[in-house]
Amino acid sequence: MRQTAILSIFAIVVFAFALASKTDAPTLAAANASGGALYAQDCASCHGATGEGVRGIAPALARNPAVIGNTKGVIRIMLMGKAGPVTERGMTWEGSMPLWQGVLSNVQIAEVITYVRASWGNHASLVTPSAVQAEVPAAVGALPELPATTARSLAGARQLYALNCASCHGANGQGAVGIAPPLARNPDVTGEAQKVISAVVDGSAGPITQRGVTWNGAMPPWRGTITDKGLADLITHIRNTWGNHASAVTVKQVTTR
Repeated sequence: MRQTAILSIFAIVVFAFALASKTDAPTLAAANASGGALYAQDCASCHGATGEGVRGIAPALARNPAVIGNTKGVIRIMLMGKAGPVTERGMTWEGSMPLWQGVLSNVQIAEVITYVRASWGNHASLVTPSAVQAEVPAAVGALPELPATTARSLAGARQLYALNCASCHGANGQGAVGIAPPLARNPDVTGEAQKVISAVVDGSAGPITQRGVTWNGAMPPWRGTITDKGLADLITHIRNTWGNHASAVTVKQVTTR
């Protein structure tokens, strides 16, 4: 009787394992296919097409312990971005990675992470959308998903922000003492659109006081350095990130400034 019971339990475990494998295998394949496409569109320009990194821009993802280790860490980096210095393989990067919460859905973030954790010699477990949602900071919450065209534009804007703005205003719009004011929850950013358009397009000089701190520096004009489309997307991005919620900015508004 005891032997029969043990064999029955064993059979149930084997069946459950087989069912799980049958269920998970196509999910992993689908995640890698979709994640690979998203990686090529949004990540490869900084981290390299094969995850090898780009000197002076972003570290390698291939065989990177921060990528293949604890899932919570890499999920949080994708959700909220990361500012340097980051040291990997004896090299240090001082730049910043933009946050992807609100531009990519939880499903898409899970797919990208799953792809990265299973590519270029990496061998790590699949990441699920529910695991991503579990790491969304309470202060941010679940932001509404955007139409695909808007999401693509804002993904490009995130790169513009990371390359041109984050060094002064911070990877998460938190500002830098003595350098530039915060953009997160800044009424000058989320208020009347023309005011922030003018500041970005024509530049802005201090003194600027925000949250009881005064900055006396200056921001250069960006017209001519970034296209009007890029500026519109960039301003829309900062008006709808880090807890900001404001109307989108159109190319016409920038062009006719």
